[in-house]
Amino acid sequence: MKTTRLITISVLSAMALSAAAKVEWLKTTHDFGAFKEDDGKVTCEFRFINRGQEAVTVRAARASCGCTTPSFTKTPIEPGDTGLVTVVFNPTGRPGRFSKTVTMDIAGAGAGPRQSLVIKGVVIGSSNTLRSRYPIEAGAMKLRTTAVPFGTVMKGKAKSAFVEVYNSSSSPIVPRWENTPAYMRVAASSDTIPPGEQAVYSLVLTPTETALYGILTDSLTLTDGNSHAKIDITAILEEDFSQLTPGQRQKAPQISISDSRVDFGQFPADSAPITRSFAIDNTGKSDLILRRVYTIDPGVTLEPSATKIKKGKSAIVKVTVDPSQLPAPLLNARIQVIANDPENPITIIRAVGVPVE
Repeated sequence: MKTTRLITISVLSAMALSAAAKVEWLKTTHDFGAFKEDDGKVTCEFRFINRGQEAVTVRAARASCGCTTPSFTKTPIEPGDTGLVTVVFNPTGRPGRFSKTVTMDIAGAGAGPRQSLVIKGVVIGSSNTLRSRYPIEAGAMKLRTTAVPFGTVMKGKAKSAFVEVYNSSSSPIVPRWENTPAYMRVAASSDTIPPGEQAVYSLVLTPTETALYGILTDSLTLTDGNSHAKIDITAILEEDFSQLTPGQRQKAPQISISDSRVDFGQFPADSAPITRSFAIDNTGKSDLILRRVYTIDPGVTLEPSATKIKKGKSAIVKVTVDPSQLPAPLLNARIQVIANDPENPITIIRAVGVPVE
């Protein structure tokens, strides 16, 4: 009895496999290769043969994207006859590599499971599409942006940002990076960018590789050998106090600034550089380290008397203003003092004054 059941199961399985193979596709993938968006819609055909004993009918063809339109034979396909599926792809606004799927639903004895048809290729974007998606042009290289903001980056932790580069030419390009800062590492999704395709570059900032704190502005260069693109990077590098214990915080240094404003009053607009100062006191229980004392305002220079201040001690910061370098009729410079005080790592002081003729 068991033997009879096994034979029956084997026969039914063989019949099922045979039935599943009765719709035979001549191909299930079509590669358009690289073509221009301006050339318009592209079309391909998929054919299948009904190898079964009964007619089959295509009930539906469903595309994975609205850019892909399938059509098919509506009448029943008799045994031995061929069914036709036509697929049209619209490349408008879709530069780069693509892969789309059309799922076929065929009814009839022995039609078998649903079949997925695949179309693929590379669209070389039109000038209008590339201008909207990749507005920065450097020869064959098109970029979304040349400004890469990292935001706030904690010392001891790396952070990534991305640069997308599109090859608008009809030949492969091999971009390379130059003038890369020591604290920056670049990883590419691909060394070579084929025609009409995009590569994504990961820029990894490792702040432990620089002694700088606060605002960081720098640049590096992307080149394909013929053209160059300057990539500007910005970041704010901050000390990470998150691992300090309550005891360590109690023993930490504390910064105290003598005044939040350094007032230069009125001064002749054509005078020689003028100097004022402010004091930084350490009221904490360990050494206060001045990580950075700086301003991005032109015409103002800073000179601290020390960068390490012992507990109970002070340092003096000289603030020098060169009236000839001031960009505006008023002095209103923003000075940042960055220190290892976990409660007040950044202190802002204003240098103010009025140049007069």
